[in-house]
Amino acid sequence: MKKLLALLLTLALCLSAVSAFAEGATVNIAYGYDPNTLDYAKSNLDVANFILAHTAEALLKQDASGAYVPGIAETYEKSDDGRVWTFTLRDGLTYQDGETPITTEDLYYAVKRLLDPNDPQDNATFGLVNAESYYNGECAFEEVGVKVIDEKTIEYTFVNPTYESNFTSSSLFAPLEEAFVEAAGATFGTSAETYLADGPYMVAEWVPDSSVTLVPNPAYYDPDFAKVGEINVTLNAGGDVQVDMMLAGELNIGGFSNPLYLQTLQDAGFVVGDSHSSTYQGLNLRGGGRNEETGRFLSNAHFRRALSFAIDREAMAHSTMTGYTPAYRLSAPGEPAYKANPDYKAWDTTANIDLAKEELQKALDELGATADEIPVLELMCFESQGAIDNLAAVQDQLRVNLGLETEIAPKTIQVMISDAMSGNYDLWWGGNAASVPDACESYLDGYQSTSGAPLRGYADPEFDALFTAAVTSPTLEERLSNYGKLEEYFCDNAMSLILGWDATYTVTAPGLTGYYLIDGGYLIVAQVEAE
Repeated sequence: MKKLLALLLTLALCLSAVSAFAEGATVNIAYGYDPNTLDYAKSNLDVANFILAHTAEALLKQDASGAYVPGIAETYEKSDDGRVWTFTLRDGLTYQDGETPITTEDLYYAVKRLLDPNDPQDNATFGLVNAESYYNGECAFEEVGVKVIDEKTIEYTFVNPTYESNFTSSSLFAPLEEAFVEAAGATFGTSAETYLADGPYMVAEWVPDSSVTLVPNPAYYDPDFAKVGEINVTLNAGGDVQVDMMLAGELNIGGFSNPLYLQTLQDAGFVVGDSHSSTYQGLNLRGGGRNEETGRFLSNAHFRRALSFAIDREAMAHSTMTGYTPAYRLSAPGEPAYKANPDYKAWDTTANIDLAKEELQKALDELGATADEIPVLELMCFESQGAIDNLAAVQDQLRVNLGLETEIAPKTIQVMISDAMSGNYDLWWGGNAASVPDACESYLDGYQSTSGAPLRGYADPEFDALFTAAVTSPTLEERLSNYGKLEEYFCDNAMSLILGWDATYTVTAPGLTGYYLIDGGYLIVAQVEAE
């Protein structure tokens, strides 16, 4: 209770001091919904990620140049094989209340809480040695690859080599004060009063479904970092509302993907900056099909390539997939894996009908089949009109360009996920998050023969070998090089059909400078200045 009262007093003092920061820039931004929670173990909405990027600091962070630099860790060492990392914390670190010290015990607790088998967390991750075994109740937490050396030194041991990018995650490598978190219980991170963090900003006010206000954290170790005096986040504002607010001068920065919105704002004098991609969208393809009949064809690489070449991604981007850039590979622009091999192009973004027909004939020859034997393929999706419209476009193109018949199968979210997890689908409309440094653990791991789940339905030793080479690479450079080979194999064999990358453009009022994007597409506005 004393800590909570001290935190409330600190918040009150910060709010009263905002007016003294009047000469600094104020950032006004909006999102379509409430963050719901800022609990590192549970949060997954983009507005929550934006707030966490400013209020919760991990061992390392990414600066405006894209380099990974010390966060709450002052120094670190890693083993030659990249599996064991030892971090030493800065001196004098405290949480935003200015009095509660940050120690390695807080980092240890954060990992233990995230992996607690009695309280499963949405963001649980199993990169540490024995993490999955502990989560499954097969070993004690003391066997997990995290060890406190002393109050300033902590050691992490991973199953595979890891890299600096991993340690910027607030879900696994940011501290949590155990007494505060346990006292808050299920309410931790759901209000300004029940959120205690260590970043350059702090939540001064949170009006549910209305707004969140961030102000500089006076206890942050680098007081010069937070140049913005106040960050105002309007909640539950859809894209059209955000455009109106920009035009009315109520917002001065935002992210937009709709071409009409972008053109309207540009015509009004706003500055449209670079784009970034945080997801890619398309058709998840089950290599074994939903039954033996469809699996006969979908397990054939030539047949899958025929499907891919028959789809006009550019036409879809200009009709049903508004706001998406036609994809020509798996990795999206902005991902480290894309930057490491920017010239790779797996397919044309327009339909190549001749090549599609050629691949289809190769498939039929290999299978000893005729076109009449090709079954009706099911196109599964969530029962939203947008998803149905996208599949209708795919359906039309496959019929016209290849003579193939498909059936659209809209389902409730519960049924769709159940069918996907049990492998009861042919092609499934959906998206996947762009990842750092690549899509191995977040997406491609499901395509391994050893995944143990029926989700993807592949048994491909060559893919398995390429995947293993990537995830066991001792350096990031080797990882990205090996991942490039894995990505090419995935794309060349059309193991799923990537159709588009979302393209979100940062739009600002004239004269607003100093913002930047970190990996994952998270916008950092702490350094914004107004000319």
